[in-house]
Amino acid sequence: MNSPARAFAGEFLGTFLMCFFGIGAVATAVMAGAHTGPFQVGMVWGLTIAIAIYVTRNLSCAHFNPAVSIAMCVAKRLPWKELPIYLIGQCLGAFVAAFILWLYFEPTLATLAALPAGEVSAKGATWAAAITVWAEPYPNNPGLTIGVLQGALGEGIFLCILLIVIFSMTEDANVGKPGDVIFPLFIGLTITMGICVVGPMTDAGFNPARDIMPRIMACVAGGDPAQIFEPGVWVVYVVAPIVGGVVGALLWMFWLEPLHANKAEEAPTN
Repeated sequence: MNSPARAFAGEFLGTFLMCFFGIGAVATAVMAGAHTGPFQVGMVWGLTIAIAIYVTRNLSCAHFNPAVSIAMCVAKRLPWKELPIYLIGQCLGAFVAAFILWLYFEPTLATLAALPAGEVSAKGATWAAAITVWAEPYPNNPGLTIGVLQGALGEGIFLCILLIVIFSMTEDANVGKPGDVIFPLFIGLTITMGICVVGPMTDAGFNPARDIMPRIMACVAGGDPAQIFEPGVWVVYVVAPIVGGVVGALLWMFWLEPLHANKAEEAPTN
């Protein structure tokens, strides 16, 4: 078990790095046209998460996500008594990152807010579009018809997949797992793929702390709280990832882990 101070530091720093660079990539894409398409932004998220794991895994378990921490508690990989420290670190890390990014982009937001209704900036940004950097929308593409059910399915299914990948990459039962030096890259790339597939639907929240804390900053930045915290937000971006993560942990514990163990225990035949 990690000490509370070390666990808090690891989760705070890792979540901060993830949100600062990840949300920052979204911000520069929306307001400056710096990135095109979900793949480029997704690569920033994936690489940032991998780097954050390398930086902090000696301090905490490098979850950076309440849905992952809760799933690890269900799977008995993290003691429930340590969960509050993880959640506090994750939420504060996401909030501080969102706050610093808001300070950094506040002059641009103020300029966009001063534009006449319906007018766009030279970079193609509007205040309404820019504020979604801190408040993920669904659907994230006007060409898609995405309701609460579809948004929740996308977020939940991906978290289920992510937890299976995390266990497969880190548990000894899988003798084919990559080494400790490289597995963070594969976890990060899994996030990238999720952003490419689910991002056009829901903006790829995948993380209650990453979603809710920046929404608070969106309200500070002048967004309408009734729109930012619309009714489906809690289901799509909080409940669905947590449920999906728990399902992924249970699938690993009661289906895949026993199969890996049985394979490892099989005696070689001549």
